[in-house]
Amino acid sequence: MNTITYRKAVLEDCLDLAILKGQVWNTTYKGIYSEEKLSGYDIAKNESIFQNIVNNPDIELFVALDNQKIVGLMTCGKPYRPFMDFQQEIGLLYILKEYQRKGIGKTFFEIARNQVKANGYTKLFLSVNSKNFDAQKFYEAMGGVTIYQDEVSIKYIYQV
Repeated sequence: MNTITYRKAVLEDCLDLAILKGQVWNTTYKGIYSEEKLSGYDIAKNESIFQNIVNNPDIELFVALDNQKIVGLMTCGKPYRPFMDFQQEIGLLYILKEYQRKGIGKTFFEIARNQVKANGYTKLFLSVNSKNFDAQKFYEAMGGVTIYQDEVSIKYIYQV
């Protein structure tokens, strides 16, 4: 593996981002999401969603690249869905399975914390599927404190 580089996403990345998200869903959510939901993943729809994110001034979309290939993505900024009084969140964090446990997620967290701090805030939150145990372990290792939990999701808070 070459050195991983990071940058903000651009519109030309959106198809690759939609494909990456689909790949991560298939490896991460098999057994969590229904086979129908996984097989019904719509690349074109998700490409459009990523285009909207890139064009949204309230959300930053960062990518991790290995030799110019996008291997991970993260969004941070204004929450997609308001939660309590939080003004900042990590909304998406997807890393290809073969690139997990290589420091990419940790670097994304550093980027998010720096971005949130630059936006003038001192805390952020993120949500994770309550059955995604590997992600929960990672989010807790990154300093996350559980502030909400139900059958579907867990929300963690982070100080920046």
